Order: sequence, then structure tokens, then C-alpha cells
Amino acid sequence: MRFSRFSARSVKLACVAAALAAAAGGAQALDKSGLIFVAADNTPAAPVNSAPGMPGRPDPDRGASADMSADKAKQAVEDGAITTKIKTKLLTTKDLKSTRIHVKTKNGTVDVGGTVPSQQQRDLALDAIRSVEGVTSVNDNLKVSSR
Repeated sequence: MRFSRFSARSVKLACVAAALAAAAGGAQALDKSGLIFVAADNTPAAPVNSAPGMPGRPDPDRGASADMSADKAKQAVEDGAITTKIKTKLLTTKDLKSTRIHVKTKNGTVDVGGTVPSQQQRDLALDAIRSVEGVTSVNDNLKVSSR
């Protein structure tokens, strides 16, 4: 069966529109005229639990807790940024073999572990870590191993 240029183009456009709408989460149907119909979701939302302290309902006694959670989240983001800066610094430090160095940061304190091939490499890595902005202290657990 052969389509004319116009009808083949219409079918392609209808398919593309249906695919885009499906990706957006809608349900569609094509009628014989080529129009796309979208099914509406009219189901009512589940009721929110109204008891204090239950999910979906803020607890009036937890105002300070929300502030602490926000502070913890902010600190976690800052620690992640510091860790990323350290790893970047280690990778870009000339003459440093940093693939076996592991870094974790908590509240600006950096825990460094892993192995390096020499004492010189260990000193180079620690100097690079201490030079990163935001590092308050370094817990050195690096091991020197020629292996």
C-alpha cells in the first residue's frame, strides 16, 4: 500500500506527537480523522494524613529539627564539593599517582586512605589536600607500598 506524500507526513507527525505526549505521561488515541485525543486523569488525590507528626503533615514541635536538617544538607553539599576539589587537585598534581587514594570529607575534616608508591608521593598528596579551600584538618591513613 502506498501513501501519498501528504498522508504519510500526517501519519509521521501524528506518531511524533503521540510519542512526545506519551513521554510526558499522557494517554492518547488516534481517531479515523487523524486527530489525537488525550485521556484525562480525573482520579481524586489521596487524602493527606491530618494527624500531627504523620507523613504529609508538619509537626508543630519540629520547627528546629527542620532547620537542623537544612544545615545538615548544606554541610553535606559543602563536604561533597570539598571532596570533588580534592580529587581534582590530586588528579591534576604533576608526578602524583593518585588512583589508589581514597578521600572522604565530613564537616571539613578529610579522611585520606589508600596506598601510594613512596613517601615522596604521600607528602605530595597531603600537601595537595591541605591546599584545597575548605579543608580544616586531614586524617592521614595513607600507606606507602611499592606494590
